[in-house]
Amino acid sequence: MRPARRLLSVTVLSCAVLLAQAGSAAAAVEAGRDSHAQDMPNGVRFVVGKDQWQPGRHYKSSADWLALNCTPSACSLEPARLTVKAESWQGHYDDKPTRGQRLNFRKLRPGPGGVIAWFQLDAKHPWLRPGAVTTYASKAGRTKRPASEGTLEVAIDLPDGKPVTLVPLYDRENQVFLLQLREPKRRQMLGQLAHCSREVANDFFLWAGDLDGDGRPDYLISFVDDDGQVVLYLGGAADQGEYEIAGIAGVYDSPPSGGECDGTGWLER
Repeated sequence: MRPARRLLSVTVLSCAVLLAQAGSAAAAVEAGRDSHAQDMPNGVRFVVGKDQWQPGRHYKSSADWLALNCTPSACSLEPARLTVKAESWQGHYDDKPTRGQRLNFRKLRPGPGGVIAWFQLDAKHPWLRPGAVTTYASKAGRTKRPASEGTLEVAIDLPDGKPVTLVPLYDRENQVFLLQLREPKRRQMLGQLAHCSREVANDFFLWAGDLDGDGRPDYLISFVDDDGQVVLYLGGAADQGEYEIAGIAGVYDSPPSGGECDGTGWLER
């Protein structure tokens, strides 16, 4: 049974407005849904969830992981261990089980707070090291919302005073929900929300801060809806184009759903 989700309104824009603001909406959706970690040899490897199943044999037990651990007031990267066991999984409509692995993470030292994501140490990313992480907002604290009521927008205050918002939009022509990242003078479409349930909540926001220490805002956003992806956006990975605010630096594919994605929701009612 799907857990209850708090539903509010989302901003409705015509397809023409979406295209004018951030290029092709369809292209943005594909970029958000079709980027895979294995296609990013220099990408940041991370997992969301303490106990997860993944297809294939891509992980091994090791202590070269860091937990992005957050309290309502601060976040830090803390040493962690991954334990891997072989395990098959079979979906409701699968003819046979799929070989895979059960991933179980734990912090090496107990302490307060909750883990938002687990990052693997990598020499290509020397900024992934234990210690405090500059954080502007996280799901561990109270999510700030703009002054406008009745929306699912998430507001983030940057150190320079510049306001940033994450805004769910409804593309009426294509009947999809999209997430847009907004700065005062730039807007960037990130990807599709609620691709299965067609019901939008504000649980897409996980974390915002400066993970790599370059002074540019970074974001961890979940597009998971029964299944889907969690995407790490780094400000330093952005193209030098007019609209790009942050570029994709890593992607985690959530475990497959065992149920049926019927695509219903309030749009069908």
